[in-house]
Amino acid sequence: MSAGSVAEIGRTRGANGLRGEMAVIGQVTLDLVQAVKAARSAAEIVAVLTRAGGIFGYERFAIAGVPQSAGENLPDRLLLMHWPEEWAARYVERRYVQHDPVMAQVRRTTSPFLWSDVAFDRDAPLARQIMGEAPAFGLGNGLCVPIHDIDGTEAAASFGAPRIDLSDEARAGLHLLAIYAHLASRNLAPASPARAPGRPGGAARCTPREIECIKWAAAGKTGWETSEILSLSQRTVEDYLRNAARKLGAVNRVQLVAQAMREGLID
Repeated sequence: MSAGSVAEIGRTRGANGLRGEMAVIGQVTLDLVQAVKAARSAAEIVAVLTRAGGIFGYERFAIAGVPQSAGENLPDRLLLMHWPEEWAARYVERRYVQHDPVMAQVRRTTSPFLWSDVAFDRDAPLARQIMGEAPAFGLGNGLCVPIHDIDGTEAAASFGAPRIDLSDEARAGLHLLAIYAHLASRNLAPASPARAPGRPGGAARCTPREIECIKWAAAGKTGWETSEILSLSQRTVEDYLRNAARKLGAVNRVQLVAQAMREGLID
């Protein structure tokens, strides 16, 4: 798929355009996730995310943990960085991570959001300065994906460009890719925070029915569609997915799919 294809699909929907867009974006996303899964270094993950930018329409990205104390700066929590060098240097030198409204929003939500939708106190000079300066470095807007893990770790994957235009389907695809890229990069980072010990392996605890429901969720099926396919009630399907999410430490369905892929439950 060539650069800009996702946007083109969104502009040229026909009678079956929405279903077609979902299918194409779903396949593209799964291909990218598999590429991240196969990565053996942070540089390889960066290369996959850079390629994905040509598809989803972003130019820059970063994945980092949310600071856990007032003394931490961005490098203390950074996993991947592909920001403009001048902006990255300014951001670190001025300790913007402690005042960034986008990072503050990550603590308040589990849903992806546009930077332009973040509400912040206009009387907070550093917050206003950060949001005002970023466009000069090619970061006019972006999508941030909050990541909340079972061990209490909070992180964010942020994708920026001078302007960004994502359909709901493309946003869902980037949401999944971001979560999986975070998982992969955290596992590769030697200094990354360790997962809390003692959590039994999800692969051993998920039942065959739960795994089956996860597979259909990964294919983009709703709870109702999965219930029709498996001849179960929708409530039963939702219960299976909820139980699997609890076992794998996922806070939403997208993270459930990503975590199941990481643990080898689904391809």
